[in-house]
Amino acid sequence: MARTTISIDQVIADSLAREAEKQNKTLFGFANESLADVLKICEEGGSTKEIYSSWDFGRILKDTDSLPVPGVLIEKIVKRMYSVDSKWLLDAMFEEGVNIGSYLKLRFPDFENLMPRLFDLQSFLPIKRVEFEPISTTTDRMTVSVRVLGAGPSLEATKCAEQFLAGLLSQYPYEITQTRVTDGIIDAKITKKVTSGN
Repeated sequence: MARTTISIDQVIADSLAREAEKQNKTLFGFANESLADVLKICEEGGSTKEIYSSWDFGRILKDTDSLPVPGVLIEKIVKRMYSVDSKWLLDAMFEEGVNIGSYLKLRFPDFENLMPRLFDLQSFLPIKRVEFEPISTTTDRMTVSVRVLGAGPSLEATKCAEQFLAGLLSQYPYEITQTRVTDGIIDAKITKKVTSGN
């Protein structure tokens, strides 16, 4: 078997060595196994950027006892339930947002740390893309513009996503102070009350 020497950052080399030892594998064996899996993903059209976020998505599904459900089926369920009892459905979506928000807060105690990671977690949330833009900060309040795209193909689904977001935010010191909902799009402003010491 031909061997090739490759150069990697010292920090990564040290982490690789520690992980190999933790798994009771040789550095050579662990590095080969890791690179082989990465190459399989790339050969099938994936990218290295997807690896951690996909693994993290799987972990979240397992931790929260969730199942991936096709979007078309979700839309059918939402439309049917919305026509039967919209209040119950919106309350249930808010409650689920609270549950997911509680879980995320354990991993990301500060919402500011969660914001950059939401790009990786989008496949878990009932949205396709979320954008944040700080718009004002005063001594006692901070306001952020939030734009959620692909929050469902219908107005009913988008209203459900809005309630999910409100539930998630309720676990952080943020509240939705302004919102506009159209089919698949949520434009909102969320405000954090800044207290002395923050």
